[in-house]
Amino acid sequence: MRWILLLLLAWPGSRLPAQVVDFFLDPVGKPYYLLADDRFVTANRLGDTDYSWYDSSLGSPDYIDVTNPFQILVYYREYGTVVVLDRTLSELDRIDLFANELLQQPGAIARSYDDGMWVFDSWNYRLVRLDAEGRINQQTNNLRLELGLASAPDAIFVDRNAVMLYFAGEGRLAVFTNYGQFRHWVAVPPTARLSWNAPRLLGIGPDRETWLWSPELRQVAPVGPLPETLSAAQRILAGPKGFLSVGPTARELRATAFEEKN
Repeated sequence: MRWILLLLLAWPGSRLPAQVVDFFLDPVGKPYYLLADDRFVTANRLGDTDYSWYDSSLGSPDYIDVTNPFQILVYYREYGTVVVLDRTLSELDRIDLFANELLQQPGAIARSYDDGMWVFDSWNYRLVRLDAEGRINQQTNNLRLELGLASAPDAIFVDRNAVMLYFAGEGRLAVFTNYGQFRHWVAVPPTARLSWNAPRLLGIGPDRETWLWSPELRQVAPVGPLPETLSAAQRILAGPKGFLSVGPTARELRATAFEEKN
């Protein structure tokens, strides 16, 4: 039996003038949108205009983290630049990872559980945790030697008690403790789209089959085919009970329930 729940959470104001290409949810469920023109926006509930962030010199961000809405991270990998924004998307700070003499070749990043930052150094294959002052307070051994890595990770995912390195080409996740100690590998199926909404990793295969994984699992859990109603969605996250998506231009968060198991 299949059942679909569609929940529209409308936000005040008019429709967004540019297409929504990605979205992010903070811990209380407030959505933030990345638009096709590289603007990063969120609703201002005190008025009709959006809060907005954009820097034409940096282009499109490679990573956005709204885990702490008072210190949002926006990362531009090519420039090694992390912009820190407040809850109105005003710039608080700008961190130049290339200028950090403790890092040789910063690659994927993620916010750490203690509001620091995990950075994978692609030069020496170390996973490094930086504190607010940019000092290293935790690092692994050379993971090329320890784990036999053939490439640097494409992304880092962080939950309260785990740090995961994702290797798209190898189809697997390396799971670490939040102190950087390796735990185990997790194999993931061929994936056309992947999204992280802590603590849930959602994969959508080329055949539209979906799966879920969270850090307490040793393998992914099949969910079933992606509902037809989501076939045109640009971005899909996993919530506690279903798929989360937004319309391409509407400021609406939509929840579509997972297929009910008989």
